[in-house]
Amino acid sequence: MTVRGIVGKVCAVLALAAVAAGCGGGVTDSGPQASRTTSPATQTTPGAAPGSSPGSPPDKAPGAPSANAPQASGTAVIRTATLSGKPVPNVRVNLSLQQPCDPAGHDIPPGETNEARRWNGVTDGNGTATFSVPVGCYFFGLDKPAPPGTKPVPEGYHTLYVTAPGQKVDGLLRFEDPAPTGNCAPGVIAADLTDIGALKNATATVRECDGQWAVIVWDVHGDSQRIVRRKADRWSTYVVFPHDTCWARAAADGVPIRLKPYFTC
Repeated sequence: MTVRGIVGKVCAVLALAAVAAGCGGGVTDSGPQASRTTSPATQTTPGAAPGSSPGSPPDKAPGAPSANAPQASGTAVIRTATLSGKPVPNVRVNLSLQQPCDPAGHDIPPGETNEARRWNGVTDGNGTATFSVPVGCYFFGLDKPAPPGTKPVPEGYHTLYVTAPGQKVDGLLRFEDPAPTGNCAPGVIAADLTDIGALKNATATVRECDGQWAVIVWDVHGDSQRIVRRKADRWSTYVVFPHDTCWARAAADGVPIRLKPYFTC
């Protein structure tokens, strides 16, 4: 082989090596890009916190309430008692949360709310049923039938409002007192009163009688109610409704505290 032929083959081998180097075969680039590495791309969900996985919910902001956190609650106590204040046990009662409603306004707009939740219970021996409830506006009432031998006072809708967490509120359902006997019997009281005129011929009802003080009212048009007291074995009128006697004077006269609601000043 001539020298020219050998040189030609060497040149061909060198050319092939150059091509291989251009395709990345074993040659290290010492230029500015030599230390650069490539990492797979990470997709970030819009609104997600840095570093969160694709599709994962964003981190909860500091101090934000959990979706499963319990609602702030208060306490509602429903009491069942007679007009004279004696507890009525074993009454089935209910409590109904009305929404939408702002309890701070102490008003449930007629026809604008719906029952969102309901509680049921039975009053205990002290005539109370206690419920843990969220802040809100409530109707409450009794479920029929009432306990045997009791007579609920018809008073329409009853409402109560829990306006802040931890607050305790009371609601009262009233019942008529059992028919009085002895010195509290309507006929006995009416027969002693000398200032009732034609009311002697009307039907009387006695409330809140303890044998010394009582409230009596007749089944006639207008306000026939009066407070009476018993002295020297006879009943006499203390005040006739409407009246302007204030509680301070009544208390000094010995009127029991249970009759205070009948005095407006």
